[in-house]
Amino acid sequence: MVRTAAPAASGRGRPSPLVEAAPTAPFVVACALRPDRLEVTTCAIGEPVAPPHPHPLGERDFAPERLAAVLAEQVELAVRQQTGSGRACAGVGVAMPAAMRESDGFVHSSLCYGWADVPFGRLVTALLPDLPLHFSRDSNLAGMAEYRRGAAAGAANALVLTCDGKGIGGALVNAGTLFTGGGHAVEAGHLMVDSEGEPCPCGSRGCLERYADGAALARAAGATSAEEALRATTARAGSARRRTAGTLGAGLAGLATVLDPDRIVLTGLLAGLLAAEPGVLTEELHRFSLVARTRRLRPVPGALAEPALTGAADRAFAPLLRAPQRIGG
Repeated sequence: MVRTAAPAASGRGRPSPLVEAAPTAPFVVACALRPDRLEVTTCAIGEPVAPPHPHPLGERDFAPERLAAVLAEQVELAVRQQTGSGRACAGVGVAMPAAMRESDGFVHSSLCYGWADVPFGRLVTALLPDLPLHFSRDSNLAGMAEYRRGAAAGAANALVLTCDGKGIGGALVNAGTLFTGGGHAVEAGHLMVDSEGEPCPCGSRGCLERYADGAALARAAGATSAEEALRATTARAGSARRRTAGTLGAGLAGLATVLDPDRIVLTGLLAGLLAAEPGVLTEELHRFSLVARTRRLRPVPGALAEPALTGAADRAFAPLLRAPQRIGG
């Protein structure tokens, strides 16, 4: 799995050998299910995840059996593309926008797919019986990835929020350990910010993501996408950005007051909103949270281009790194 190489001589003494991944070291497949697409990539030890290959998803793909088949097909394609490299596949990490049981991939709820109590892990395992599969909530994977090698590194208690267009996820990493509660902790998008607000598919009203995710920003700006809303120079788009940033700041205030983070990291479209309206967002955070004011918290953007995929790759590698003798390579 690894090899040593002699470093170039420099100065006195015997230089330490360099340890690097062998050319035939195992690889993993990292997958991220998004509201409108599936992203798949591969990663070898010591390397960043490769740019993902997006596979568009439509409503007809949201049926659990159909989506399991699409995922299995794309994973098999990624594995076949490594044929001839001498590398073995050590596992597959799948990031999912869902409240789920990570031990077996049982999805309790995925609002973007309209799922409730779906044994998705079992469906995929039946199609990929020879590959180790690891299913995790996408925000948890992104949070751990940002903590290990991104903007949350070194924080004692990091709150990481994610948004990939539709919905808002959250993760709390305390002293290097992911806080999971009973399995569904930090569902940040379903923090109530208006008790008489818009109905949410979760069954509540006035949830944060109804006003502060990418879909909400696009609607308010009259744009076709959140990316367009962030770029637009119209008065309507500017007003929508300020209003959305203010709502996000107020939601963060509630989270900060309860969780007491020493760092808040915003990824995906939330990082774009922070860049567009940093003053508004931070002002509302401080306005509504004594904890945030006391700590002088200022949200920061995530540092990783693909935090969920990076986390999925780390998750797939974890068993191999604990017991490397279990796989050749």
